[in-house]
Amino acid sequence: MSCSNQAAKEKAAARMAPSPVTITQVVGIGKVIPEKEIIQIAAASGGIVTKILKSENDSIRKGETLLELDHVIEDAKCSQLNAGIITQQEQVKADEAAIQEYTAKYSNAVTNLKRLQKLLSKGAETQQSVEDAQTNLLGSQSNLNRLQANVEVSKSRLTESRAALAVAQQEREQKIIHSPVNGKILEISVLTGGAVDTRQAFAQICPEGNIIADAEVDELYADHIKIGQNAFIRKLGSLDTLSTGTVYFTASFLKKKSLFTDQAGEKEDRRVREIKIRLNHPEQLLLNARVECVVDISETP
Repeated sequence: MSCSNQAAKEKAAARMAPSPVTITQVVGIGKVIPEKEIIQIAAASGGIVTKILKSENDSIRKGETLLELDHVIEDAKCSQLNAGIITQQEQVKADEAAIQEYTAKYSNAVTNLKRLQKLLSKGAETQQSVEDAQTNLLGSQSNLNRLQANVEVSKSRLTESRAALAVAQQEREQKIIHSPVNGKILEISVLTGGAVDTRQAFAQICPEGNIIADAEVDELYADHIKIGQNAFIRKLGSLDTLSTGTVYFTASFLKKKSLFTDQAGEKEDRRVREIKIRLNHPEQLLLNARVECVVDISETP
């Protein structure tokens, strides 16, 4: 009777024991972002906004103007330097013309000295005349050297003026903000007449390219995630699939929660593994939206 009761207890315990559970899906919390990341646009030089040439949600091409800051002073400086360069170019021409003139005089002085020396050797000219011709030749040589030095100084000043113009043009260019990439404008936080501070972001651009879900998976299931596994994306707390995708990146280490920590000083010591999912149809998803990323781990890629 005792043995019969023991057998019945074992059968009952076996029926109550939980059967092994096969995990087929792992859920991570993520957010929708561009694969190339959202670009924050800032100005290298501060100023007052005079023109805004694009609006939010507009497409923009690389190098296309987004907005302009006031550059009246920079324009005036460029005009002044341009005028100075023209003047300096004329000065170089004048100095080179003077060299040509004195080169002719120097040649005549050399010819005259040789003629007088020949006449002196024949007794047809005086020593004084020859010495005067030598002095005249030395004077012409000195003037020619001085004019050549003037040309070099004029050319040096012209180079300096051109360099100053290049700097002024660069300063003016900093007042015109261009897009660094092809993409879509997400936000512009300034208005015409408003001020833009140096290196303070005032616009956001989503670059062209794939849209991904950047997610974090709890360390308990992190080793189940493999590159190439299929995934589907849904809103938090919803069972409706908004998009599908494929895991293309898995971090090689665990880290603290970073993307989705609710509080800055949270002390929970859980670790997570970052994964990235390339989305197939992200049209229904908003950038920076918080989503659930369900990864199918039932099959090894």
